[in-house]
Amino acid sequence: MSQKKITKKYYQILKKKIQMFSKQYYTYDSPTISDHEFDELYKELKFIEEENPSFISSDSPTQVIGSKIRGGFKKVRHTKPMMSLNNASNIDEFNSFYEKIITEFSKKVVMYAEPKFDGLAIALTYNNGVLLSAVTRGDGNEGEDVTSNIKTIQGLPLKLLTEKTPKRLVVAAEVYSLITDFQRINETLKKSKMKKFANPRNFAAGTVRQLDPVVAFKRNLQIYIHGVIDIDSHLSLPTHSESMAYLSKIGFPTCNLNKKINDINEAINYFDDISNKRVKLPYEIDGIVYKVNSYELRDLIGYTSKAPKWSIAFKFPSQISQTKIVDVTFQVGRTGTLTPVAELEPLSIGGVNVTRATLHNLDDIRKKDIRINDYVYVKRAGDVIPEVEKVNLSKREKTTEISMPMKCPACGETIIKISNQSIYKCPNESSCKPQIVQSIGHFASRKAMNISGLGENIIITLVDSALVKNYSDLYYLTYDHLIKLDRMARTSVNNLIDSINKSKQPNFDKFIYSLGIREVGLSTARVLSQNFNTLDELMNAKREFLESIKDIGPIVADNITNFFSMSSNVKKIKKLISSGIEVNYLEHLANKLLSNRSFVVTGSFNKISRREIEEIIISNGGKVSSSISKKTEFLVCGEKPGSKLDKAKKIGTKILTEEEFFKIL
Repeated sequence: MSQKKITKKYYQILKKKIQMFSKQYYTYDSPTISDHEFDELYKELKFIEEENPSFISSDSPTQVIGSKIRGGFKKVRHTKPMMSLNNASNIDEFNSFYEKIITEFSKKVVMYAEPKFDGLAIALTYNNGVLLSAVTRGDGNEGEDVTSNIKTIQGLPLKLLTEKTPKRLVVAAEVYSLITDFQRINETLKKSKMKKFANPRNFAAGTVRQLDPVVAFKRNLQIYIHGVIDIDSHLSLPTHSESMAYLSKIGFPTCNLNKKINDINEAINYFDDISNKRVKLPYEIDGIVYKVNSYELRDLIGYTSKAPKWSIAFKFPSQISQTKIVDVTFQVGRTGTLTPVAELEPLSIGGVNVTRATLHNLDDIRKKDIRINDYVYVKRAGDVIPEVEKVNLSKREKTTEISMPMKCPACGETIIKISNQSIYKCPNESSCKPQIVQSIGHFASRKAMNISGLGENIIITLVDSALVKNYSDLYYLTYDHLIKLDRMARTSVNNLIDSINKSKQPNFDKFIYSLGIREVGLSTARVLSQNFNTLDELMNAKREFLESIKDIGPIVADNITNFFSMSSNVKKIKKLISSGIEVNYLEHLANKLLSNRSFVVTGSFNKISRREIEEIIISNGGKVSSSISKKTEFLVCGEKPGSKLDKAKKIGTKILTEEEFFKIL
């Protein structure tokens, strides 16, 4: 391109062209140019802006679609926790939730109902009306900064157009995909002989975590806003419905099916109405979320440690279809457990193609009397793996009984049965490929060591090439090792090495979780990290002491001591430490006056929310319960405390005001 053509007018015309072609392709699904032509125009725009930085405007496609992310996504701590939701799977459970609120808190309760999108939860932060960050929910306390990819969503305002712009606004959102886009991308992956996405939710989640924002842009993600997390105090509104109307007014995309609900009958009618409309919607939903509309009443009702008690997700019934089992195969899990899988004649359930379904274990197979060549009913509920519900015995003819294999289908090792359990296991954890691959994948996962860019295909390649025999080998990989592998270019190699190096200072709980100890999930790992000062202390812990810790039962205690008694596991841990890993024990600087003490928090507070007080207690090693008992040591009491204060006085629990609580801190 000659310098003469690079004028402001030419730039504006080119920019509008790209915006128009984008809309044709992603909004109306009717492209008028090829992908290659679009890419060339985009490159030209980028070149012009590099030569003429003064031309760049906030609505330029290059500002929406950023550069590739180097070294993966950085971790960000949420200013307020993003909690999960309690579920109701039937009308009785929903009635119980509703009745409890009107019995204990208010005879008249207005709810707010909205479809539960099957997507990925995101917190969006705006400073002075400009999008500052987009962070995934993660573990609720800490997520990943995916701002570069979220900015590619065309329906999301990057700048709020309102006279009274909040200085700070944090909103809760759900990123999802249209079913047509999910099918379009899967068809492209199929033609390229690449692994397809299992469902629209995985598609949306995988796209949000793409390291190249151009890929995210081309996949046409959608977003809708479903609540305010934080806002300037003078702009806050008394109800959720008023907040949603405000968000819609200042330019945020909200769902047009949302509705204010006045009583239980309206709630059920809404559920039935949306359930009937569900099959015609252009996106997937898996239930209805009901929320108490009044913020004041929400504060009164409160929270559990994981979810608000003023909201519930009423899930739709499982979607069921009939097909035939043509064969049964066996998958080897991370811990060596064999899971039988039904290979099915292909069927569609809720718009998703299904060819396999879990059979759980041999006991479940015997209980349901499932056999090869049976016609069976297969159910799929939301993002759950399809499973065989029952057999259609009226169509049974020639069938074959299902039995567990004598040898591991992956490595040929003799299968052992775990006594008193319906578990069949391959004991060859050191050289059984599926166990190795999955243990490395678990170690590197987002909730563990968070090594970005280490997907299953790369792990398989590393194992097949003998560069990695277990997860401790990851920290000894070099550029020269990786550059020789297929599909590993210079940039991806550097990014992977950078991500591995960045993972070398894990928090103690994340490190414990990454080791893959049987039945030690994130919450158990967190409990362990709060009860041991060092890794060595944990490794040498006696079974009796582990059992004395709240939430650690005898089976989990056995699993922990057995894990650390194996020399192969100790060797891997020593190799990790030798590679330069430094475990972060900062949580043990916690306030000793709160550690292991039992608290209940009630009422509303002036300086801080009830949920934040609970988080402070937990992060300092204390325990929070939702109800007063003889074991409760302290009641932190705000305004309008209700019956908990009376009960605390009756049984002699020490009562702390907001000021007294902060004095302890």
